[in-house]
Amino acid sequence: MQSGERCSALLRRLTGERVARPLFSVVMPTCNRREALALALGSWERQLPADLPFELVVVDDGSSDGTAELLEGRRSDRFRLRVVRQDNAGPAAARNRALGMVEGDLVLFTGDDIEPGPRLLVEHRAGHDRYGDACVAILGLTHWPEGADITATMRHVDGVGAQQFSYQYLRDGTEYDFRHFYTSNVSVCRSLLELEPSGFCTEFPAAAFEDAEFAYRLSMHGLEIRYRAAARAAHHHRYDVGSFFARQQRCGKMAAVLYRVQPALKKWLDIRRLEWRRLERLTADRSDVELAVERDLERWELQAVALAAVYDRTPAAGVVDALLLPLFEYAYLSGLASAMFGPRSGRAVRAAEYLRLLPPAVRELERRAASAGVPVPRCDAEAIGRLAKAG
Repeated sequence: MQSGERCSALLRRLTGERVARPLFSVVMPTCNRREALALALGSWERQLPADLPFELVVVDDGSSDGTAELLEGRRSDRFRLRVVRQDNAGPAAARNRALGMVEGDLVLFTGDDIEPGPRLLVEHRAGHDRYGDACVAILGLTHWPEGADITATMRHVDGVGAQQFSYQYLRDGTEYDFRHFYTSNVSVCRSLLELEPSGFCTEFPAAAFEDAEFAYRLSMHGLEIRYRAAARAAHHHRYDVGSFFARQQRCGKMAAVLYRVQPALKKWLDIRRLEWRRLERLTADRSDVELAVERDLERWELQAVALAAVYDRTPAAGVVDALLLPLFEYAYLSGLASAMFGPRSGRAVRAAEYLRLLPPAVRELERRAASAGVPVPRCDAEAIGRLAKAG
C-alpha cells in the first residue's frame, strides 16, 4: 500500500469507525527526573474529556533516582499505563523502545518534565481532523508554567533568542519545516512513523537534533508540521545562564552527529562558517590576543557567563539579550568546533569565534544598560570589551 493510500485508510478509521484500542499513544522517555515525572503523571490523569482513550508509554532510560520505584505497580483509571525499563541509552533509543509498543493510531511525543494542559489531546485530535491528512503532524505550544520563577535566560531562549523553541515567531495554523518537530509536544499518525521503521537515530547520545533528524527523514514521505497554539503544555525545566550555556555546547556536539548522518543538512548548522574559520587559523598569523584567549579560553568563557548571570534575576527586559544571543551562539559553535575538528584545531576556532562574538556583545550590553539605568560589573565587562581594541 502506498503512503497516500495508508494515510487515507487511517483517516477513514479515525472518522468513521469506533476504535477499540487507544486513539492516542503518548510516548515519554524519562531519566532521573522523578519529581517532574510525578507531576506529569498526575496531569495526564486529568485529561478531558474522560472518554477520550489513550495510553501512556513510559520508558525509564536507566534512572537511578527512585523513578523505577515511582513507576513500579502504578495504575491509572484514566489511561492505560505501560512501563518498560532499559539501561541508559539516550532519548532516541528510549523513544524507539516505546514505538515498538504503541497501539494508538496517533502518537504524541512528550517529555518527563512536560505538564499537559487538560485538553491537550482534544486539541491535537482537532488539529488532525482539521487537516484531514495523516501526513500532517500537529505541533502544540510548550510554555513555561504559570507563576514559575522565570530567569532572564528562560525568557530569552523561548523568546527573542529562540535557542530552545521558536514559538515567539510561530503563527497559529502555519506550516513549518522539520526543524520544528519538538518532541515535547508534537503528534503524528502512526502510519507515517512506520514508513521509517528504524525510528529515531540512536547515534545521538544526548537530546538535541535527534528529533529533527527523524523529522527530516519523515519529510521525504510527505511530513508537514502545523502549529496549533491551543494544544498547550507546561515545561518544568529551570535554566540559568550557566546551565543553558552547557546545554548549547552539547547541542553543538550533537549538530556534528547530525551532519555525519545527514550531510545534506550542512547549510542549517553553521558548519561552513567554522570550516572557513579553521582554514584562516591554519594559514594566517595569529595575534597575541588570539593566542592569549586560546590559551585561557575556559577562563574567558566563565567570565562571559558570570557577566550575563548578573542579569538573570533582574527584570531589565532587553538589556541582557544583547549578551545572551551571542553568548549562546558561541556556546553552540564551541561545541560544534570541538566535535568537528578535535581539541587542538577546535580550540583555535573557538577562540576566534569568541573574539568575533563576545567583545562587541559586551559593548552593546553596556550601551543598553546605560540607556536603562542598569549598572554593569566593570571588571568582567571591561576585560572582555578590551579584547576588541587589543585584537
